Amino acid sequence: MKRLLATIGIYFIASATFLSAQPHSVKLGNTLIQWLQFCSHPSPGISWVHVHENETTSVAATRALIDSLGKGCLVSWRHSPDSLQPQRYDPNRIYTPEGLKKTLQANGAYSKPGFTAAQRVARQFISKYVDGNRLVVALHNNSDGGGLHIKSYLPGGEYANDAAEVFVNEAEDIDDFFYTTDRRIFDFLKARGFNILLQNNASVTNDGSLSVYCGYQQMAYLNIEAQQGHLQEQKRMMLAVFDMIETLFK
Repeated sequence: MKRLLATIGIYFIASATFLSAQPHSVKLGNTLIQWLQFCSHPSPGISWVHVHENETTSVAATRALIDSLGKGCLVSWRHSPDSLQPQRYDPNRIYTPEGLKKTLQANGAYSKPGFTAAQRVARQFISKYVDGNRLVVALHNNSDGGGLHIKSYLPGGEYANDAAEVFVNEAEDIDDFFYTTDRRIFDFLKARGFNILLQNNASVTNDGSLSVYCGYQQMAYLNIEAQQGHLQEQKRMMLAVFDMIETLFK
């Protein structure tokens, strides 16, 4: 998925209603990064990930539903402006070497040590929270009229080459949609009337994002993408995902 750069920092979302594991810490340059997993009742093989601090609606919806439904685990990054570094990394564009290099070059921040440091962090995150799962569910928000929506993936759209198939429900907001690497997930959520696209793993732009990594590894990946502030819509989408997990990933 396409994202603006965000600086990686050291703070994490906490909720007294979650059972939380001890943070896992890594270093990126002089910055300490921690990944903290908040769980209600783990669903084996299902990983929920949140990587962008400013996309607050997604994490609010996830926290509320995992707590109320009593199942699921969420791992969250937070990126603090208090820990600005000369090199900036988008934590959703570091999971392939080619994508990471292009991201750093586009930001004018490429160096061999910086590339190596970010790649090491990406590999640790993948090893701990991605590889070995049956499904990775990512949580994202976009802005109204911000340029990324379900019709961006239709023929003639900016990201048309990234999609193998796109379903648009004209009754739904174009900013609220699903993005998946898995045909079964695509068919399930399409049948329920949600905007959704199936990634084309052969032609998708290698921007280093988690969807690209999972596509290359033939892993089931699903992004719940909703407009910032659409809390109830993102909850509705998440409830459909919980139903999908019970049906397809029991």
